[in-house]
Amino acid sequence: MKHEKRYRSTTKLGKHLMRFRVLPWIELLLVLGFLAALGWAAWKYAIPFFNDLGNHAYSCQKATPEPPPTPEPTPEPTHDPYPDHALYHADLRSMQTEIVIPEYQYAAEVGVHAGTLYAPVGNYTPDGTAAFVRLLLYDVAAHKQSYLRLPLTYKSIRFPAMNDGWIVYLDAAANGGGQMTAYNRETKETRVLKVVHTGLPRPVVYRDTAFWIERTGQSRDKLFAVDLHTGESATLAIYDGSSYALSKPFVYGSTLLYVAPDGMLTKMDLETGERETVVTDAAYVHDPEMNADGIAFLDSDHAKDGHILWYNGETTVEVSSGAVGFVLGDGFIAYSRFNKNYVYYYGDGTTFCTTRSDESAMLLGGGENVIVWMDVTWRDKDIMEIMTVGEKQ
Repeated sequence: MKHEKRYRSTTKLGKHLMRFRVLPWIELLLVLGFLAALGWAAWKYAIPFFNDLGNHAYSCQKATPEPPPTPEPTPEPTHDPYPDHALYHADLRSMQTEIVIPEYQYAAEVGVHAGTLYAPVGNYTPDGTAAFVRLLLYDVAAHKQSYLRLPLTYKSIRFPAMNDGWIVYLDAAANGGGQMTAYNRETKETRVLKVVHTGLPRPVVYRDTAFWIERTGQSRDKLFAVDLHTGESATLAIYDGSSYALSKPFVYGSTLLYVAPDGMLTKMDLETGERETVVTDAAYVHDPEMNADGIAFLDSDHAKDGHILWYNGETTVEVSSGAVGFVLGDGFIAYSRFNKNYVYYYGDGTTFCTTRSDESAMLLGGGENVIVWMDVTWRDKDIMEIMTVGEKQ
């Protein structure tokens, strides 16, 4: 009995010794497995993340844009057009400049004339709406700004249009309407052109004449032409049974563009008075803009499933879908889509994203060779940014 008990005791002791010998190896294997998993996670996620930190200054698209596919393989290598673009491999952070407006929280419609950016700016009022009470004037080349205090009878400066001699704007009431007003840039005098009873008409200006389409009845709109010196007006077109979504007119050089309720585009020579219907491949035209190369427009009333189209006088090309507005500049069309800004160069059909990957943006306006947008990454204040996007460097 004693021998058997001693044997069992020896066996139990051996098992304890074996357990103490195996445990360190198990612990070592667990540590090695943990380190291997940690290394794999770092290789998979951490290294690409830190490498990407330096790429936020660049485009939200691929570094090298892909040209549209051709129906047949190109037999010989062709010249790569992308290096000729200012935005090819561009450092977007270094190209953009913030327009600091510490006195005001918000900006409205942005335009550009002769190298000067202009936009109404203002703040929220106690009733919860914004009042745009000054006109920002920003010298694009010198990066200098000033504020112009335009006379207001109502609440806000809206839809300003500027040329060398005049600024025409709607002195707008909070609920729509107001009075169309002209400011003489030389004499600093203002003239009320017309009382506006409803809506927010958007004027354009050519020399000493302003044009706008205004709602004058329950279903009637009129295209007005008003002499800025005398206030005399003429009605160029009357539309009955029209919707509230009529296009704004547009002036380029001595050409006036305007659109009927059915989407038919008319081009009027302001020197001769001759009118011409412009026929494109689109069934509907809305908010057209024109330059020396062609006409850009929407094919819907700013619908989310609409398109931006470009008509060069012969063919109509789709620029983008899913964008509700655009800016026509010298050689390009800019638009916003999914909180990113894009620039389409209609000369060769290339498109570049101009928004950094860590930024959200909403296009405010622009023209000539610049675009202006609001950085909406944080929405507590409008952060205005400007970028030169000329066609070629």
